[in-house]
Amino acid sequence: MIIGIDASKLLTAAKTGVEVSTTELIRALLKLDTENTYWLYSPTPIAGIEFNERIKNIVVPGRRLWTIRALSQELKQRRPDIFWSPANFLPNHLPAKAVATIHDLAFYLYPQSYSLKTRLLSIYTLKRAIKVSAKLIAVSQQTKKDLKRYFNVPGENIEVIYHALRTDFDQPEIDLSAAYPGLTKYFIYVGRLELRKNLLNVIRGFVEFQKQADEPVQLLLGGGKGYGHTRIIKLIKQLKAEGYIIVKNYLPAEHLPTLYKKSQGLVFPSQYEGFGLNILEAFAAGVPVITSDLGAMAEVADGAALLVDPDDVDALSGGMLKLLRDNDLRQSLIEKGKVRLREFNWERSAEKLMALWQNL
Repeated sequence: MIIGIDASKLLTAAKTGVEVSTTELIRALLKLDTENTYWLYSPTPIAGIEFNERIKNIVVPGRRLWTIRALSQELKQRRPDIFWSPANFLPNHLPAKAVATIHDLAFYLYPQSYSLKTRLLSIYTLKRAIKVSAKLIAVSQQTKKDLKRYFNVPGENIEVIYHALRTDFDQPEIDLSAAYPGLTKYFIYVGRLELRKNLLNVIRGFVEFQKQADEPVQLLLGGGKGYGHTRIIKLIKQLKAEGYIIVKNYLPAEHLPTLYKKSQGLVFPSQYEGFGLNILEAFAAGVPVITSDLGAMAEVADGAALLVDPDDVDALSGGMLKLLRDNDLRQSLIEKGKVRLREFNWERSAEKLMALWQNL
């Protein structure tokens, strides 16, 4: 079979969640599958993959609206047997067998965290993906439940394929004092700086934590600017917390292992996630995790994290106090995290994807 893949996300230089998971799964798939032929579509050449007669990079030049213009035209002229989009944005022209990955339904369930344009476009592309796809891939049981509940997608039409830890996570330790002067004892948040991540409550909870902590502790917020970023910065200033809440708009991937490892733990009580790759990163770094007691976060953590109500500011501050003061709890969560991490593997996910091709 010839499997076509929208591989445009492999071109992103500063990769975050979706780009990282897409890149990892495609690489694992190409390594394991020695039978099928793969056409990787992209607007410019892809580096870092060894292409040959069976694995080809189909370069389709184009910029604006590349998926529905340039890629659609290419698929109209020459169609693979199966087309997979690692997101819910599908070209107009498709083979009979199309597959789309749905990462989450945050734009639908938390509309206040997105612009009107983003919400309408995301809902449209999701509904179209549901209509034209032979199979949908959900990245968690939670996303599968949401598709069934809110869009009436039959369960048999959805395959759950988990993410795993990024393969480049094991990096040499860096000198934090040089790269992040002034950073001392700290908790860390990694992810987009947007309202949906519940950062307003994280900030409020951390301010309350500071009042009760026995020693100075900082909070490092690291991630790109998202919807509501201005409100997040405004709250930090209103609470006069600039002295101990540090905001970085991007944390380089090679810095993350050390930043996690040297922290007091990951604080990630998001209101909604499709998965939560940073939970696995914290597990790998050997630090405890505070995350939400609901949805995909509780699913991924599966008892290996300190779960809190994301709407309860006191629970957030109390959770940080527990991790700061209770070393037995810290060590217990760290060990459980290491065990839980073994359940997520890119090769296993690629095998499930290969089985999906065969069963279409």
